[in-house]
Amino acid sequence: MKFSRDNGRAVGLCMAFLLLAGCGGSQTTSTSSAIPQGAKLSESGPNRMSNSSGDLIYATGPCGGTCVISYPEGKVVASLSVGGSLGSGACTDSSGDVFITNDDTVVEYTHGGTTPIETLNLPGDEAKGCSVDPKTGNLAVIFRGSGGDVAIFPDAQGTPTAYISHLDSLYCGYDNAGNLFVNGHAGQAFGLSELLAGASNFSKLSVSQEVGEPGQVQWDGNHITWESTNGPPYVGVSRLSISGSKVTIVGVTRFKGLRTVYPSWIYGEQIILPYSHHTRIIDNVGSWPYPQGGKAIDKFQRIAGGGRIQSVALSPGKLAKHRLLTTREM
Repeated sequence: MKFSRDNGRAVGLCMAFLLLAGCGGSQTTSTSSAIPQGAKLSESGPNRMSNSSGDLIYATGPCGGTCVISYPEGKVVASLSVGGSLGSGACTDSSGDVFITNDDTVVEYTHGGTTPIETLNLPGDEAKGCSVDPKTGNLAVIFRGSGGDVAIFPDAQGTPTAYISHLDSLYCGYDNAGNLFVNGHAGQAFGLSELLAGASNFSKLSVSQEVGEPGQVQWDGNHITWESTNGPPYVGVSRLSISGSKVTIVGVTRFKGLRTVYPSWIYGEQIILPYSHHTRIIDNVGSWPYPQGGKAIDKFQRIAGGGRIQSVALSPGKLAKHRLLTTREM
């Protein structure tokens, strides 16, 4: 299928399962998945959580590394020892495997698994956001190193190729055409760069500073999205249209009463957010209707395990089904 530039862009933060193409599209279904990695060990018995058939939220930072939270129940069901580094990120691929950035490595788990099935070495450290290309299974990771700041592992394996985004990069995401987007700071301004599928160099895009402090970049089924992490003027998610090198904001989803959010995860018609009402200590997770925003659907406050939540990613379980949303008063 051939995609137009506006409609074909998709930041595939990696979960295409029943609902999604890339990372969280509510109106697009996946037509591809990560290539199976036959050399990896499967997990069973004591190496898996007892209730791993349902949806799981992976929240990096607390629980001594990463809290695994049942969704929508909001209960901590396991803890992983990786993901406790400042800025650690998480992403999932279309089969539900979870990648957690951990300073100078990326550690992979199967859905519900408690033993790593792969550890990938970065050509640097301070790893942050990550994303899996829904077309090829390639894994992109933001890091700090002398040879670049974006590492891409072919089929999420082996030795990566390092690229320079021309930004002080923070988060990355693929679209459903295999293009990679990276946001971050460009001096005193905010910036967005793109690596076209098959290209060897990033190009900088022209983005309005109204997008706000750089947070998660995702695909929502129709638009690339840019999360603004701090308010005022607001915390929210801007929906972007891109033509050539120009980026236009076509809509914004806002979340009532939130002061600070950390990297989110769009899941069908929901968005899952680490958040704070009053301070910058992020120890709450909630879900909101997307793209409506407004009032929360669920709030899982003061996640057990201690530590500030850095990011979340959702791995859909085998029994996951599309849910009709009913917003209730919190």
